[in-house]
Amino acid sequence: MLAGALVAVSVGVTMMVTPGLTLTAVGVLLGIQLAVQGAVQLLTVREAKVPQPVRWLLAAGALAVLFLASAFFRGHADSVFLLGLWIGFGWLLRGFTMAVSMIPSSIRHVFVYDDLLNAVVVSAGLFVTAFPFSSLGQLTTVVGSVLVSVGSVEAMSAFRRRPQSLRSFD
Repeated sequence: MLAGALVAVSVGVTMMVTPGLTLTAVGVLLGIQLAVQGAVQLLTVREAKVPQPVRWLLAAGALAVLFLASAFFRGHADSVFLLGLWIGFGWLLRGFTMAVSMIPSSIRHVFVYDDLLNAVVVSAGLFVTAFPFSSLGQLTTVVGSVLVSVGSVEAMSAFRRRPQSLRSFD
């Protein structure tokens, strides 16, 4: 979780600090972030102590996010509209699968996402999908700020939960 948070923050900061990024560079950066997110989710699904249907849902969500990442790497986000649509869809998928996965109480120790974090991810996904951006600069500013905020909350949550998980091994 901490690794995914650090990748999200670094990609978000890179997007906000470097205003002259091309469409291809933004696509590759977001492809990296989505690939890490999908891989971490797949690894977590393996360790989750949840019912089988929830496990299948999480695995399907992770595979869909990895598919989106491959679309970025292959250059299928060749316009600002498509890039925003892919990003928004990826965030919606992530937010909904995390919200559904938190329903069983036994998964709270595996996924340490707060309800606020899910609300931000789903809201950002809806916003980016529903309101197409006219320029790459606008898109990178919004996406970068969302990635920094989501990554920061994930990192704080990972640090907050780490001592509890270490105590369970004593």
